[in-house]
Amino acid sequence: MTTIDPSKAFAQVDRMPDPATLVRTMDDTARWVAVAELRDHTADWLRVGPGANVLDVGCGPGDVLIGFARTTGAAGRAVGVDASTVMIDEARRRAAAAGVVADFSVGDAMALDFPDDTFDAARSERTFQWLADPAVALSEMARVTRPGGAVAVIDSDWATFSFDHPDPVVTRKVLDFLHQNRPEHTVGRRLGRLFRRAGLADVTVVARAALFTEWDPDTQSGPPGLPLGIIVSGLVDLDVLAPTEGAEWLDQARQSARDGDFCGSLTMYAACGRKKTP
Repeated sequence: MTTIDPSKAFAQVDRMPDPATLVRTMDDTARWVAVAELRDHTADWLRVGPGANVLDVGCGPGDVLIGFARTTGAAGRAVGVDASTVMIDEARRRAAAAGVVADFSVGDAMALDFPDDTFDAARSERTFQWLADPAVALSEMARVTRPGGAVAVIDSDWATFSFDHPDPVVTRKVLDFLHQNRPEHTVGRRLGRLFRRAGLADVTVVARAALFTEWDPDTQSGPPGLPLGIIVSGLVDLDVLAPTEGAEWLDQARQSARDGDFCGSLTMYAACGRKKTP
């Protein structure tokens, strides 16, 4: 049986036993209030209009880019790149169902296969946390954006992830693992610095807290977008938790949810900047 490391799931979507679960998780996280607010904020900055050329790096199932494609129209170009074939196939399916034209392809965020100065706007969302070197990916996004064009990145700071639980000892084991084993778990807080070091101008940073208080433990493996059951199962498989520890901890979390006491949070950031004109 394959051992699943839940802190690296989205870095290896196509190798997961049930990648469709990750697509559903992306849909759930898209409904977080924090994500919606940061998407609106960055969309205002990107100002994608009719005829624009826009790039989404780590586009996942493509919903944001499909929205942009409706705006760009036939005179523009909406392009999505993702490392996962599963995600790209789903994005293509959704674009066809929506009746919009968008280009989706498998690609490497740290080596974008586009000429310099191709796009009017470039975005990325919750992708940098999975990369070996986010600075390289941001440099690539800036390279393929035209002078004066807009760049925006949304990402999380997993060192801020926490939740209320009656067992602080096992909770610390869970949090320590999730904090420390993601490739770039603190990239959210560093986005502003990365943007300035990439030479981008007019850099701004905003943050929102994603709150996890709604969870029906009898029908869901965890709060929407945060599948605690799958996470705990993975930590047991990796011997981070003993089987009894994991089962008891999860039972307590479920009871907290039934009592209306479950509460967790994660800080998310969005950085915006503009490529300097010569």
